[in-house]
Amino acid sequence: MNGAVLLGALATGLAGSAHCVAMCGSISASLGLGSTRKRYLLVYHGGRLLSYAALGLTFGCLLPLLGIRPHNPAWGAALRIMAALVMLLVGVQIALGVNWLRRLERYGTKLWQPLAGFVQTLLPVRSESDALLLGFLWGLLPCGLIYSALGLALVSGNPLAAALVMLAFGLGTLPAMLLLGIFSGTLLQALTRDGGRLLLGALVIAAALWTVWPFAARLAA
Repeated sequence: MNGAVLLGALATGLAGSAHCVAMCGSISASLGLGSTRKRYLLVYHGGRLLSYAALGLTFGCLLPLLGIRPHNPAWGAALRIMAALVMLLVGVQIALGVNWLRRLERYGTKLWQPLAGFVQTLLPVRSESDALLLGFLWGLLPCGLIYSALGLALVSGNPLAAALVMLAFGLGTLPAMLLLGIFSGTLLQALTRDGGRLLLGALVIAAALWTVWPFAARLAA
C-alpha cells in the first residue's frame, strides 16, 4: 500500500506545481538570483520539505493514538480501502480540476492570517536561518492539494510512512519551483494542460486501484 500511496502523493505534488508557483513563485524566483541567493533557495525549499514532513509525522500519529494499528489485519484492510478512496478522490480532483476542499481552505486561511505578518518580517531574506524558517512557514499555507496529501498521510496509519508521504508530495512540487524561469513555463503548461492533468489524475486513480487489487483478486477467486 505504501508504494501506491507514495506514488499518489508524488503525482499530487506534480499536479499542484502550478498552484505552488502562483503562491510562492515570486519568492523562489528572487532567491534564485546570484550565487548567495541560490544557496538561500535550496535552504528555503529544504524548510518547505521539512514542514511537509513534520505535518505528515503529526497526522500520522493521530490514528495510532486512537488505537488504530495498520499491522492489525482488520485495521490494515480498512486503512487500505480508505487510502484507495482518498486517492480516487484526489485523482478525480486532479483530472477534472475540481477542489473538494475549498471550504477547508477558507478555514486554513483564517489560521494562516496570524502567521502572515510574521512571514513579511522575513522578507527580504538576509540569512540561511531566515530562508529555512520562511520555507517551513510557507509549507503551512492553506492549499487543497496539501490537505489531500495529508489525507493520504493520515490513512497510512504510521507516523514514519505519513512523513514519507508528505515528503513525496513536496518532492513532486520541486521541479517547477527549482526551474522557475528556465524550463518551468514549459513544464507548467504540460502539467496544467488537459492532457497533463488527465494523465496525472489517471496515475493516481491507477494507484488507488492497485491498492485495492488484493481484495478484488480475493473476491474474484
